[in-house]
Amino acid sequence: MIPPTSLLVRSPNWLGDAVLSLPAVASLKRWLGTRILAVATPEKLSALWRLCPFVDRVIALNRTERLFGTAKRLCEGKFEAALLLPNSPRSALEARLAGIPTIWGKAAWPRSTLLSRPALRGDPGGCFPQQAASYLALAQELGASGSLATPELRPPSSWGKRPEPVIAFCPGAEYGPAKRWPAEFYRILARRLHAATGYPVCLYGAAGDQDVCRQIASGVPGVESFAGQTTLEEFLSALAHARLVVCNDSGAMHVAALLGVPVVALFGSTDPVRTGPLGNTTRVLSHRVPCGPCFRRSCPRDLACLRQIDPEVVFTTCLEQLGFSTAGSS
Repeated sequence: MIPPTSLLVRSPNWLGDAVLSLPAVASLKRWLGTRILAVATPEKLSALWRLCPFVDRVIALNRTERLFGTAKRLCEGKFEAALLLPNSPRSALEARLAGIPTIWGKAAWPRSTLLSRPALRGDPGGCFPQQAASYLALAQELGASGSLATPELRPPSSWGKRPEPVIAFCPGAEYGPAKRWPAEFYRILARRLHAATGYPVCLYGAAGDQDVCRQIASGVPGVESFAGQTTLEEFLSALAHARLVVCNDSGAMHVAALLGVPVVALFGSTDPVRTGPLGNTTRVLSHRVPCGPCFRRSCPRDLACLRQIDPEVVFTTCLEQLGFSTAGSS
């Protein structure tokens, strides 16, 4: 297929999914060469896409903007083609109302009627393909070639350097509580890690994570919560400078892995084969249960998949990721 003169890529709406789409978007830029590649993204994710040197233009979409307002802004770009990474009917309708001649995306009813033919499957094979591979398959079906290698980013000079080593905890998961390791376990781990390493432990998350982060930090020396206090750019900078990130299967996990930071990721209701992170700096810990992976937002039972991940095992894994000796760590 001949590359279009300009291509609009509609970003996924979740932070983790957006990170997993980066190899596909980078491959599209190599396919396009000097032609324009723009990304339309929810405003909350725009800081991530601005780190990408392979993106020529970022269009931040306001969550409260009406359908026709979004379509009008996309129309101003005069794009020849669009690739939709979300499966939503609205993303296809926005592109169609923007007058973009060719619209590609994964076939899904009822939006398939809004896509140009042939509709793309985006299926690399397997019952539960890794999400990143699914995005890459869409790009390859257009004619791009690439791999799941982590693309290089362009950090802003404002990030600077953190003068002291820090361990970052991200105990939230926007998807739901079935992905969250218990707060009392994070609290035990924070106490152990600070005592063993002397590093401060900083907690990060969205505004909705403030209560659980306060609960973890309360009365534990060397632990401080910044939940709900950072922009996405500040959050990205904080993780980039951390010596270690401990988190659930969440956007924070994908960001930290993308930045090449050592990560210990705790999986509950989801499957690391399907939504595992890019790169090779992450140690995934999970506990197999008969009912999992169930992909539920909340657990109707006892959350055994996460409660059976022992804080002592996580502590030892963290020391290994930090390069500390685990001899006598118990």
